[in-house]
Amino acid sequence: MEATGEQAYAARRLFPYFTGPEQNFDFLYLGAWANGTSMGRDMALYAENGGDAEEAWDDAADCSASIMYGSYEIQALSTIADGGGEFMVAISDCTVGHALSGGQALGALERFNAYRVANGMEIPTFAWFPVFGPGGGDFTFKLAQVYAGPQHCGDAFQWAVDNQSYVVQGNMMDGVLSCDLPRLYNGETIMNNMTSD
Repeated sequence: MEATGEQAYAARRLFPYFTGPEQNFDFLYLGAWANGTSMGRDMALYAENGGDAEEAWDDAADCSASIMYGSYEIQALSTIADGGGEFMVAISDCTVGHALSGGQALGALERFNAYRVANGMEIPTFAWFPVFGPGGGDFTFKLAQVYAGPQHCGDAFQWAVDNQSYVVQGNMMDGVLSCDLPRLYNGETIMNNMTSD
């Protein structure tokens, strides 16, 4: 991707940190394009020229599933890594309330995010909607929250305790959106030729 990367692409690896038995894997590979057109061009280029890379990948890792998500930005990334190059990602499975729309759930998340920002806490946040893959997941979308390293993650936790933001969040989300306990991953960037995060 770096050698042929005419298209904006970022690749990152996520390692389980606070997880359960369902996360019985060594790492997640997370690739992202700026848009679908870039993705299509890269996929076509890879189909034509990626034979050696595909063989090397197969020798290095056994990946049991490949899933594509469309990403909806709730709070933009300002910077993804701390000074040491680390970042962390918390991922939850979320289900929209009965007879409600995804737009209503996203609206509630945006209002809660505005509350956080207004009170001094920015956490880059995204809703990932499944597009292609094995299917069968019992959720509407995945909620991903990105922390610029362990310190930012700890600061965000303490901010939530000090401000009792879970009460505000519960009031905004009650009956609108239900999310399970987030899994937390350590992350590293493999490459990123996006013009911006």
